[in-house]
Amino acid sequence: MMAPVRTAKRWESGMTSSGRQPVGESVVVVSHNEGANLLRTVRGLASALPSDAEIIVIDDSSTDGSVEALPGDRVRVIRPESRLGIAAARNLGAAESRGEVIIFSDAHVDVTPGFLDPLREILARPGVGAVGPVVSNRDDPTVKGFGFRWRDAALNIEWLGKQGSAPHPVPMLVGCFLAVRRDAFEAVGGFDAEMIVYGHEDAELSMRLWTSGYECLLAPEVDVVHLFRTRHPYEVDWTATLHNLLRVAVVHFEAERCRRVLACLTSQDALPSAFARLLDGDAWERRRRNRSARKHDDDWYFRKFNMHW
Repeated sequence: MMAPVRTAKRWESGMTSSGRQPVGESVVVVSHNEGANLLRTVRGLASALPSDAEIIVIDDSSTDGSVEALPGDRVRVIRPESRLGIAAARNLGAAESRGEVIIFSDAHVDVTPGFLDPLREILARPGVGAVGPVVSNRDDPTVKGFGFRWRDAALNIEWLGKQGSAPHPVPMLVGCFLAVRRDAFEAVGGFDAEMIVYGHEDAELSMRLWTSGYECLLAPEVDVVHLFRTRHPYEVDWTATLHNLLRVAVVHFEAERCRRVLACLTSQDALPSAFARLLDGDAWERRRRNRSARKHDDDWYFRKFNMHW
């Protein structure tokens, strides 16, 4: 039986209360044409979560009918009026959710029973804003990522290796499965809804949490399996991805670091179009607000995690 569907208006920025009875945890799954992966993910979550947790699926303009098979007794489906992209869709799910802990999940992951307790315990620590698991490759579970960081001024990423069995800080948590404290998420303003479609929204949120005074920790005892694909079930526009990289740099970096990023990207044919998109948005206003609100600058962040470029 199909899950109940609620039509929602586009949710652009800020966080709002759903006005519903609180629950223990909320899981927000964003899906766009995920096919059978969506049902597999939701079934795994439902079997591993306590009965008072909620599962919200944001069906972001799918055309494959994948939500039709979802269990209506456990899942609430929300369909935005237009395609939002991953960042804005996650914000919508958070705004509609009731839990004090919000878990953002891709629609192609596998969890194991008991995953929730370690995440919940870590988030209860003062100062922790977000926590993530080890991420394993579904096609080769021996390949694992323990958070990630930027490798160079082109903002290429590199996975981190294991750093012990205790929870520990990492510069960036992987957005495919990420748990946040609601109060921290709301305090920093959620995901940047102007990040287009897909790409770098998790890195941006992680940096913003750190520079706002919150910690992002990795839980080594929690392992979530993720499907890494060579092709997406939707078009990924490189111009949009490049726009997201530029937006991160403009919003968060001081002038010299911005210059290095731009110098690394000048050979990209899509740079003029991406920069034009950036100029059409609110990146410089967001930069101003970010600087007035943060507790640490980008130099502090790069020194803390030994990112020297």
